[in-house]
Amino acid sequence: MKTETYARVVFASPLPALNREFEYLVPPELQSQIAIGCRVKVKLAGSSKEGFVTALSSEAEFKGQLSEVIEVVSSLSVLRPHIYQLLQAVAARQCASVGELIDNAVPGRAVRVEKAHVDPSAAPCGQGSSIRKAITLRPHADKITGRPMWLETLSSAATAELELGRSVIVCLPDFRDIDRFESVLKEKLHSDQYLRVDSSGTNSERYSVFLSELQERPVIVFGTRNVLYSPASANSTVFVWDDGDQSHTDQQSPYISTRELALVRQSVFKCDLYFYSHARSTDIQRLIEIGYLTETPIENWRPKVSKSDSSGLDGLSFKAIKVGLESGPVLVQVASPGVSKSLFCAECSTRSTCSGCNGPLWVNARSQISCRWCGNLNLNAQCRECGAKEFRQGGAGVTRWVTQLGKSFPGVPVYEVTREDENTFRPSKPAIYVATPGIEPIVSGGYSAAVFLDGATLLGRDSLRSSEDALRGWLNALAFVRSSGESVVSGISSEIERALTLGEISETIKGLLAERQELGFPPAKRFLSATGRKTDLDKFSDQLSALEHVKVLGIAAAVSQVSDSDYRLVASFPYAQGHAVVDLTRAVIASTAGKQLRVSAKSGRNLRPLTIKFDDPRVI
Repeated sequence: MKTETYARVVFASPLPALNREFEYLVPPELQSQIAIGCRVKVKLAGSSKEGFVTALSSEAEFKGQLSEVIEVVSSLSVLRPHIYQLLQAVAARQCASVGELIDNAVPGRAVRVEKAHVDPSAAPCGQGSSIRKAITLRPHADKITGRPMWLETLSSAATAELELGRSVIVCLPDFRDIDRFESVLKEKLHSDQYLRVDSSGTNSERYSVFLSELQERPVIVFGTRNVLYSPASANSTVFVWDDGDQSHTDQQSPYISTRELALVRQSVFKCDLYFYSHARSTDIQRLIEIGYLTETPIENWRPKVSKSDSSGLDGLSFKAIKVGLESGPVLVQVASPGVSKSLFCAECSTRSTCSGCNGPLWVNARSQISCRWCGNLNLNAQCRECGAKEFRQGGAGVTRWVTQLGKSFPGVPVYEVTREDENTFRPSKPAIYVATPGIEPIVSGGYSAAVFLDGATLLGRDSLRSSEDALRGWLNALAFVRSSGESVVSGISSEIERALTLGEISETIKGLLAERQELGFPPAKRFLSATGRKTDLDKFSDQLSALEHVKVLGIAAAVSQVSDSDYRLVASFPYAQGHAVVDLTRAVIASTAGKQLRVSAKSGRNLRPLTIKFDDPRVI
């Protein structure tokens, strides 16, 4: 006679009411099929819903009558216990629900793929040696292939871990880095020794890769943000490249960066963790200073970079391009894509804004007036102050710089590089490539010179991280330049000049962090933002202020929304108060669940009464 079995089930849903485990009775005929982590169908609120089993027991916690599991959709354990533990830890830190994180960790099921798959044993979950390092690399290109040398360093480190019998998880910013990293791995390893995880494939392809990650064998798993949810063994070594890149931050709930996600994974599983970069972020510098990470800085390196006091194409920049073209291609990096980075009224000089979301207007590469925020075209744009329909262009974007450089260097090919370009490898013939930060193509043997224009524009952007973002972008671009290549940068501050011309990168980042600590800004403290009706925010503000060491910085109209009823609250709090702030926020979200929904001014979709984000980098 079989004993009764009870299953705890969670659902992939963002609804706060479903942010818990539900208990069900497993009927005798399904007891041999059900397993922890498998998909099941159960009854919820009168309808059938698919969920994941998180635990099985012989005793029920609830003493009343329980509903039965309707069906075991698949006996394959896809939500592994250690990944469920990771999701719980991330949800607790970011005030999110486990249900809205499950899709990040478990892709949609593909029946045909699953039937061809053999259910593996659970991946081992041994303890790692808890190495936590931040490694700064010297930026330069391989003298033969022209690829940035960090690719060779990172792939060699991952291969060494694999040879020791450990799986490796490598997190990269975007598809360009993934393509390049894969091309290096192909030269070192057999195709069954590494797995690429990204969103470009079909659902069947993604699910097939996911099932391969479940295998017990050591493997290198690489991809963008969601690769850190990989079900590879808990003691897999984790590498994160360039944690300061904005692509590492999730734009949807839980709004967490891969840096924080990697740190959560390391704290839960005690695995080895390495942060590689050319210019470490202030967040990593804080962790070094409190002793959580050990550092490996660049030793005895002085970049071949000269400073130009001009903001445009002056004599020094012109000479660097001219000399560089004698031996190969030249990279010119500018701040903005398109024809013009901004538009101003020709009559009253008011900056032009989008009719839909109040975002800034610009002229894209197709000479169309569009919004930088929502991307909508504003074909009938007019000035909101005086009603004029004539505009003048602001600073030049890539498209206009290509035209100007073509006139300055007649007979030399000048190429505009855009984010849509899939060809990230170019020939080594003398030419000028004009690009914005982060999309530089590789040329065989590396660039003979690089010129960085619009330095003042990048440093003057309305962002707390403008200085470190600009420095990171320039150093990453130097990784495409051959060791003998000369570079020129224009319009930079003295603190950034020391980093670029003297190689004092660590000292510069330390200075930026000291400024944040003095002001109480991230990463010295964590930030929370809440958007909603002012009456709701006033009440939330009073509750936050009652917590020790939590400071409400203010409530102001939300500039990105058309509705006057939308306001935003911003608060700061120490890392040690994170759990208390999350607990309070969960209670506030639950108390507003029954209130009238808001409507998004951009998409027209319904929004919760309060939209709350932790650690949003765009807040300040």
